[in-house]
Amino acid sequence: MIPLAGAACLLGLVLMVLGFQPGPARLRPATPDFVNTDRPGINAHNSPSVAVNPVQPAMIALADRIDTPRFSCSVSLSTTGGDSWRPLTLPLPVEAPNCHQPDVVFDAAGRLLVLYTATGGRFNQPVGVWLQRYAGDATDGPPVRVAPAEAFHARMAVDGARVWVTWVQADGAADKPLGFGTTPAPVRLARSVDGGATFSPPVTVSEGRRAVQPAPVVVDGRLVVGALDLAGDFVDYEARHGGQGGSPPEDRWRVVSWTSTDGGSTFGPPVTVAGDIEAPARIIVNLAPAPSFAADRSRPGRVYATWDAGRGDGRDVFLARSDDAGATWTAPVAVAAGPRGQFLPAVGVSPGGRVDVVFYDRGADPDDVRAQVTMASSSDAGRTFRTATLSDAPFDTRIGFGSLQGIPVLGSRLAVLSGTDRALAFWSDTSRGTIDDNVQDLAGVRVDVEDAGRRRPAIMVAGALLLGLGGGLAAVLRLRPGHRRPQQA
Repeated sequence: MIPLAGAACLLGLVLMVLGFQPGPARLRPATPDFVNTDRPGINAHNSPSVAVNPVQPAMIALADRIDTPRFSCSVSLSTTGGDSWRPLTLPLPVEAPNCHQPDVVFDAAGRLLVLYTATGGRFNQPVGVWLQRYAGDATDGPPVRVAPAEAFHARMAVDGARVWVTWVQADGAADKPLGFGTTPAPVRLARSVDGGATFSPPVTVSEGRRAVQPAPVVVDGRLVVGALDLAGDFVDYEARHGGQGGSPPEDRWRVVSWTSTDGGSTFGPPVTVAGDIEAPARIIVNLAPAPSFAADRSRPGRVYATWDAGRGDGRDVFLARSDDAGATWTAPVAVAAGPRGQFLPAVGVSPGGRVDVVFYDRGADPDDVRAQVTMASSSDAGRTFRTATLSDAPFDTRIGFGSLQGIPVLGSRLAVLSGTDRALAFWSDTSRGTIDDNVQDLAGVRVDVEDAGRRRPAIMVAGALLLGLGGGLAAVLRLRPGHRRPQQA
């Protein structure tokens, strides 16, 4: 009986320790809905960008790219924390024929900034990048031109009154459909110290790399710019495939980052976040997939990166972490177990440090065609994850710009806004579309999160009971006459 009592005590101690450890987050998705239900049509909404007003947390801005039937964009505003949406008017200057590839942020004072690229010309390429500021939901002055023609993949970050905009300056692309030139295009950055009213001349972040989709993120006062590096993949970078589908390139990709410690005036050498990435699919470089980066405001210097790699049912979503503002990165980890077929992840970090990754997931379809949207959440810095399905039904991933050519585009990114006890996720849903009309709707859902940082009292109580039972049993056994120590003579 003594061994049994000892085992009970040991098990009780183990359970109490486990109860004190933070468990995985519990995810409870609501019913998803289309943001653009008040704007019905045959548009292809994708590539969402989302931001929350730090002064009025119930105010959320959401922008998306429209690829068909013509390049355009949509900007939506919610004053109900994402429960309802209404369109926000975005006036365009006379030299900007449209809005495409928008990005949204709020500054520290709660002013909304909308960055967008206008396209035109023979091959519908960028003719410039503009920034529109808002006071409330009304425009605050005319749009400000930030970048010249042939500036691709513009994104921005904000910290106080400082605004940074990055892009790929692919000179010569205006005369070449769907691709960049033979010389790698540089990554450029423009800075503003007056909330986006004016910008400095651009500086070069990096040259000599086939980098696409650069994204700036502020990390503990430093500026990190992350990007996808196509490396030796000339076929996709220069569109040697002619915009036609086919086998993925054999050349490996990389995810890279650069860090500035002087506010974006200069940048250190490129750092490899992940190398030797198996290219998952043939791409249209103008609309290339974007890796996602997000800072953890609760941990100085911490930033996360996520991307996908691999092919078919071997395609995975990966996450890496840096604790020194991009100087070094941890080894990548796959965020979800089970059947694969995962792609285009977005990462967000809550004020308490919880990491949320949202991505398309074709793992349940043996034909690797129909996808659902999955959220993986971690409260131990990306070591373990709990997952939940967010979409209410699978949808066809062959629907989108380029579908008739066998190279469909579901967008360049998804979006996730991570709050203290909930997250908002947005993606492109094709359930109303066909390969002929390429309709994509912008879907969104609220996910209630029971943070993993909470202790688990049920396990702690069970451990305490077992520990008490084992200790009591041991005491009783030791007090039995047969177990008393013999008296010394």
